[in-house]
Amino acid sequence: MTEFVSERLMINASCNEVYSFLGDFTNFEQLMPEQIKNWKADKDSCSFTIEGLADLSMRIASKNPDRNIHIIADGKNPIDYTLDCFFLENDADSCKVELIFNADLNPFVKAVAARPLQNFVNMLATKLQEHFA
Repeated sequence: MTEFVSERLMINASCNEVYSFLGDFTNFEQLMPEQIKNWKADKDSCSFTIEGLADLSMRIASKNPDRNIHIIADGKNPIDYTLDCFFLENDADSCKVELIFNADLNPFVKAVAARPLQNFVNMLATKLQEHFA
C-alpha cells in the first residue's frame, strides 16, 4: 500500500463537530473537486465518477467518536484503498485533522497517480478547514 498523508490542519470546530460532519457521506460532496460527477450518497456510503478516469464507491467501515473514521473501498473499484480521518483535540472550539489515504498501486499506476492523489488528500483537508472557517 502506498500512503498519502494530508497536512495536519487546524479546524475551527470541535472534534465532535468535525466527526459528525465527516461521519455522514451526504456532507462529503461539499469537499469534492469539480471533476467529481454522478455523486450519490447516504449516511454510510457513497459512489461517484472521477471525470475521465474511474467510478469509485466507498463506505464507512468504523467510527471512533471524536478520534477517527475509517473508510474503505466498497464494491467494484479499479484499486483497493482506505481513507482514515483522524481528529486531535486542540481545545473546546478547535481540533487538528489529518487524512491518510492508502492505495494498493502497482509501480506504473503509482508513478502516474502519486502526485494527483497527494494533491487530492491535501485538497480534502483544506476544503474541510474552509468549511468550518
